[in-house]
Amino acid sequence: MSIPPRVQALANELDGLIEGAINNQPRTLQTRIGPSELGIPCDLRIGYKLAGHPAVNTNQPLSWKAWIGTNVHNGLQELLERANWALPNWHIDGQSRYALEERVTVGQINGDDISGNSDLYLDGVVWDWKVPGGNTLREYKKHGPGEQYRVQAHTYGLGWERLGFPVTDVAIYFLPRDQEWKQRYLWSEPYNRAVAEASLSRADGIAKLVTALGQAAFPLLRRRESWCRSCPWFRPGATDLATGCGGDPDALTEAASELSDLIAQ
Repeated sequence: MSIPPRVQALANELDGLIEGAINNQPRTLQTRIGPSELGIPCDLRIGYKLAGHPAVNTNQPLSWKAWIGTNVHNGLQELLERANWALPNWHIDGQSRYALEERVTVGQINGDDISGNSDLYLDGVVWDWKVPGGNTLREYKKHGPGEQYRVQAHTYGLGWERLGFPVTDVAIYFLPRDQEWKQRYLWSEPYNRAVAEASLSRADGIAKLVTALGQAAFPLLRRRESWCRSCPWFRPGATDLATGCGGDPDALTEAASELSDLIAQ
């Protein structure tokens, strides 16, 4: 079935509005490192970010899936705000029952405050929403949230503690993006300030090294496989780290070895 030109032109107009909104949302444009990035296991990626190094991996698909996640966050915020207003005493001692999107400062890196918006604080538990696809959700159910998300959870816990709130636990609620509601997965563990402080100390050390040495610091930073294809500084085949990162050498060697084994079979 062919689409009439007039209808296609209107679709193009809508596409432009949608794509413009996604490409210009605050999270996309953020240049300063945030709590959600402190747990990235690749030191070099953090080094690039802290150095303000220009991105080289710019030919990325539209962040449609991330935008879906953002709008799930927005919907949950609206739902819980309405729940606050419906409570008989919705505002006690200056605090709502569901504390939503609070701006928290988790610490400092190289003298700069590191802040972010925490999804939810409720009865001593700091909550974070994630909206993964089916395969990724299954991995989280098997292996837990991974280093980056776990560090993020405890880092936001530290932000709430610094505001004077008691924090007993951190939780990540994985909500299915393309499965049924029953497939949701809740992960939680007791809050551990040391996890957050270690991530800040690590990033602070990277920042100080990059500040002192500039691009000469890049070869000194450890590289680890971590969603490399979506990294802004991923450049396949790059040997000069000032022009981009070709990936984790250990991971590339391991992949090549596995390929050789498959060919030999």
